[in-house]
Amino acid sequence: MEKKKLRYLILIILFALTLRVGFILTLDNSVDVWGDWWDELGWKLATGQGYWVNNPYFSDGPVFYSWRAPGFPLFLALIYKIFGHSFLAAKIALAMVSAFTCLILYLLARRIFRNNKIAAFTGFIYVFYPPAIFWTGYLAPVTLEIFFSVLIVYLFYSGVKKLNFLNFLFAGIILGLGVLTRSLFIVFLPIVFLWLILYKGWLFSLKATALTFFLFFLTVFPWAMRNFKIHGKLIFTSTEGGIVCYIANNEKSLYQPSGYWDPTGNINEPVIKQVMGLSELEANSFFYKAAFKFIKENPGIYVRLVKDRFLRFWKLAPHTFSGPGENYKKYHVFIALITNLPIFIFAGLGFLLSLKKFREYSLLYLTVLLWSLPIIMFFKTVIRYREPIMPFVILLAVEGICGLSSFYKRKKCKQNKTE
Repeated sequence: MEKKKLRYLILIILFALTLRVGFILTLDNSVDVWGDWWDELGWKLATGQGYWVNNPYFSDGPVFYSWRAPGFPLFLALIYKIFGHSFLAAKIALAMVSAFTCLILYLLARRIFRNNKIAAFTGFIYVFYPPAIFWTGYLAPVTLEIFFSVLIVYLFYSGVKKLNFLNFLFAGIILGLGVLTRSLFIVFLPIVFLWLILYKGWLFSLKATALTFFLFFLTVFPWAMRNFKIHGKLIFTSTEGGIVCYIANNEKSLYQPSGYWDPTGNINEPVIKQVMGLSELEANSFFYKAAFKFIKENPGIYVRLVKDRFLRFWKLAPHTFSGPGENYKKYHVFIALITNLPIFIFAGLGFLLSLKKFREYSLLYLTVLLWSLPIIMFFKTVIRYREPIMPFVILLAVEGICGLSSFYKRKKCKQNKTE
C-alpha cells in the first residue's frame, strides 16, 4: 500500500473516531432518548426474548412480529451481548461504523477522481460533516444505512473498474443487509442494472445484476422464511410500510407542521377503529390501500403534498419543533445552514460539470434520484432520510470545487502569459 494512502487512511480513521466519540461523551448515555422500538428489539434479541413488539395500534391487541426490519436490532443485539445493555457501547460502535464510512468514501473518491489528495479532501469533508457525527449519538439506524449505501456504491464501482464479479457478490450481501435495515435499499437493484447498461452494456449488466440479486436473496431469505412461518406469507422487509405511507397521504397531512398526520395509538380515530381485529399483515395492507385511495381521489392535494415533501427532503436545516429526545436548538439550525448551503451550491455546479462524464457519474445520479423519489412520492419525509445519499452529494460538491479551482488556475495562467 502506498505510504501516502496509508497515512490518509490512518488520519481519516483517527479524526473521525475522535470527533464522534467526543460528541457522544457530551450526551447523557444512561438513557435512550430515541425509543422507536430499536433498543427494545435489540435487547430482546440479546436476551433470547424473541423478536416482537406490543401492538402499536391497540394496547390490548395481539403483538406484532415483523413491525421493524431486523438489521439495526441485530446490530444492537451483538453489542449488548458483548457489553451488556450499554447505550454508550452501542454509540461507540456506531462511531466506528461512521469512521469506516469516511474511509470507504475516501476509497470511492479515489476511484472516481483518480487523485489521492482530492480523495482525502472528500474523506475529510465527511469526517467533519455534522450530521454524520450527530447521528452516532442516537440509537437509530441512520449511521448503519449510510455505511451500507456508501459500501454498495463502492463495490459497484470496484466491480466495473476491476471487471471482477466478486465485488457484485459482496454487494449483494451488503444490499441484503441494507434491505434488512431499511426496505428502501431495494432500489439499488434497478440502480445497478440501469447503470451497468449505460456503462458496460446489456450482457455485463445482466450477469452482474443476477449475481447481486442472488446473494441479496440468500441474505434476506432467513428473515423471509421466519416471517412465512409466523404469517403464512413471505415478508422480506417489515409491516410498518403501510402506516408510514398513510400518515403522509391523508386529508390531515397537508395542515400539519411536520407534513404528516399520525393517528397511531389514538383508538378514537375512525381510521384506527377500522384496523381493530385485523392481523398484522391485514393492517399493513389496509393502510397502503387507504393511502392510495386518497391519492387517487384527491390528486390536487396529493400534488401539494409531494411538493411539500420535496422541499422537506432537501431542506437546508431541520425544524425546531422536532428532534431526537428534544427539539433541535437554534445552533443546530445554524450549523446545518452553514454546512448544507455550500455543499448544495457546489454539488449543483459539480452536477453540471460531471455531465461531461455522464456514464461514470450516472451511478451517483441514479442513486440520488431513485433513493429520494419513493420517499418524496409516497412516504413520511424528514431530513434524516436523505443522509444515506449525502456522501454522493458531497462527491458532486467536490467535483464542483475542483472544477471551479481549475477554472481559476487556467484564468490566472492566461493572465500571466499576457503580462
